[in-house]
Amino acid sequence: GPPQKYQDKLSKLFPGLNITVASKADDLYPVCGAASICAKVCRDQCLTQWKFPESRKFDLESAGSGYPSDPNVKQWLRDNVDKVFGFPQFVRFSWSTCETILQKHC
Repeated sequence: GPPQKYQDKLSKLFPGLNITVASKADDLYPVCGAASICAKVCRDQCLTQWKFPESRKFDLESAGSGYPSDPNVKQWLRDNVDKVFGFPQFVRFSWSTCETILQKHC
């Protein structure tokens, strides 16, 4: 979304702090880049131990990077969409990539 919108929202929530929200912040600010890497490593670790309530096994090795622009992620989503229930619970249904796949396959 638009950085200024989120910066305004966060500034209202934390009025005593000087907050900067920027597109590509992980490229512009080393601390954001480091935080992004830490978050990705933590997410990857969580997924290796994920207990799926959908009571089926999902091949996460072929899932790709976890980013919606990754062709491997797109293929994994297409391969794992359920015509009735959509995606497993950890998938971000709000991604336009997911919305497109749901519209096509469900």
